Amino acid sequence: MTWQEFGPERVGLLKAFESGSPLPFRLKMRGYHRLQVEAFFRKLAELAGTESPPEIEPPAFVVVMRGYDRAQVDAFLAPLFQSPRN
Repeated sequence: MTWQEFGPERVGLLKAFESGSPLPFRLKMRGYHRLQVEAFFRKLAELAGTESPPEIEPPAFVVVMRGYDRAQVDAFLAPLFQSPRN
């Protein structure tokens, strides 16, 4: 995976989050644990400036009451975990 495959809008969102902007995900009655998602996104933001990021394992977020929308988070992270194109 390269950051170009992740897309400039996603990298921009990571950088904005690193600078203090909130994540753009809706809160749902049952969603991903917000602190876990935010910690993972901080880690991604730190790696976003690197030339060749290390392999990133798919996160196993806990589902809780009043968490981030699972579909939105999964859609945002999908490019990181797709198999490489030939």
